[in-house]
Amino acid sequence: ITMDSHHQSNYKRSKTEKKFLRKQMKARHTLLRHEGIETSLVVANGGLGNSVSRKQLLPVLEKCGFVDALLMPPNKPYSFVRYRTTEESKKAYDTLSGKEIVDDLGQKITLYLNFVEKAPWKELGLQALPPGLMVIEEIISPEDEKMLLESVNWTEDTDNQNCK
Repeated sequence: ITMDSHHQSNYKRSKTEKKFLRKQMKARHTLLRHEGIETSLVVANGGLGNSVSRKQLLPVLEKCGFVDALLMPPNKPYSFVRYRTTEESKKAYDTLSGKEIVDDLGQKITLYLNFVEKAPWKELGLQALPPGLMVIEEIISPEDEKMLLESVNWTEDTDNQNCK
């Protein structure tokens, strides 16, 4: 199925496809108003507020290039992604706009990407990870985490323990 607006055929677009095309055109017009394409994009529908986790979204975004940073504000239905180069961000915009992923509840979510001049990276105190540092979520089981936390004496003052 092609969504090329110049393609003339007897194919009738569904309501969802028409809605997608309208949103895509709006995104393109917004892009034209920008002074230039940057490396940051907003991922509408790709946020924690609509059950899309970092674990689900990051691999999808990484297929387009090196993700310099991924910001997922709590309880918001969108996220921000920053790529290392404008070429990678263009590739993400071209290939991921309209892509469907499955959320934590098993429902299909359509991603809508658009370039943004500024994302709230600094306002939220989030910076890109230093080179070589990786966050590995859920590396230990909840049981092991509980055991480790219980093994720490949270009330003891260790600052002066070795001083005599």
